[in-house]
Amino acid sequence: MQPVHITDNAALAEVAHALAKRDSIALDTEFMRVDTFYPILGLIQIGDGQHEYLIDPLKVTDLSPLTPILTSEFPRKVLHACSEDIEVLSRMAGARPQGILDTQIATAFLGQGLQVGYQKALQENLGVDIPKDESRSDWLARPLSPGQIAYAALDVKYLPPLYTHVHEGLRSRGMLPYFESDCRLMLDELDYIPDPALMYRDVSNAWRLRPQELAVLQEILVWREQQARARDLPRGFLIKNSSLFELARKQPSSLQALSVIEDVTPKILRKEGESILAVIHAARTRTQDTWPKPLPTPLPREARDLFEDLRKAATVVAGSTGVPIEVLLRKKHIEALVLGRVDMGQEAPLPRAFHGWRGEQLLPVLEPVLAKAEHTLMAWGAERRRAVESPSG
Repeated sequence: MQPVHITDNAALAEVAHALAKRDSIALDTEFMRVDTFYPILGLIQIGDGQHEYLIDPLKVTDLSPLTPILTSEFPRKVLHACSEDIEVLSRMAGARPQGILDTQIATAFLGQGLQVGYQKALQENLGVDIPKDESRSDWLARPLSPGQIAYAALDVKYLPPLYTHVHEGLRSRGMLPYFESDCRLMLDELDYIPDPALMYRDVSNAWRLRPQELAVLQEILVWREQQARARDLPRGFLIKNSSLFELARKQPSSLQALSVIEDVTPKILRKEGESILAVIHAARTRTQDTWPKPLPTPLPREARDLFEDLRKAATVVAGSTGVPIEVLLRKKHIEALVLGRVDMGQEAPLPRAFHGWRGEQLLPVLEPVLAKAEHTLMAWGAERRRAVESPSG
């Protein structure tokens, strides 16, 4: 059966009314993000198990009938590897979608890997092979080619049977509550929007910079984020990440000096050079009382031994629950837990991932390991505080 093309407002309103009554729908998007900060929506695909609807946002001028479907718990929306789709749909709907079920998360719980792609998931679970040669084609071009149309329709045609299959696997293993909780956790994490004034903390090796250099780095990142959003440009078009540390350390004051900074391309120098120099100059005039504090040093190499001890303790839970260890306790979970204890001790709030089922299952076996390492954690914390409190600059 051929996909149904939706190219006008009336047709979308009619289809949306019918879809809203479904228990679940399959959902996917195609978009372009080559030279823009924000993704440009090129196509919305929805499947209901009977039809595949291809909604053309370049022709449909009112997409609002989709908003209540996206922002309500029901119908449940089934997607695969959906983080970028959620960003696109959030911008379109003006709110974060809800009721999301990600089959990539489901396949991870079933032991098929943390980031299995849609094509591989179909092969492993349904024995279905679909082409993937149109994934990087131009989705803003019109008319869409027959290959693009077929590719887009297949993206939602097999999502309902894939979800039925993995749902049964999760149900039989008692993992459905864990899966649905992690889908909600994913949405919560996507809700986080970093403060541009704090982005300097995440720059590689920023802890090596003095407070005055951190002030320059902070100003550069605030400027880049504001300009990228206002001008709808990729951040790397303004300043590449690989240039940040050296810009903060060397603080060039001329185009010639700026030109030798790593990855400051001739195009960046020509278009943004004067602005970058102005930002650096302004940052250099900041008074000492406005400089950021030094950043704490990273955990010592010995922390890897503690990480491994925590992981070993978690394998007991992995064995009893059947949840793969790489899903149960990811590296980022361990790092967040340990850093919290290092910096704040017993008063540290639990990382978000440990709220709910993961904390209930893991904390009883992780807490004894952390308690045994308490003196070590305190020593690491004292060392990090000395780095922050020592006068420098």
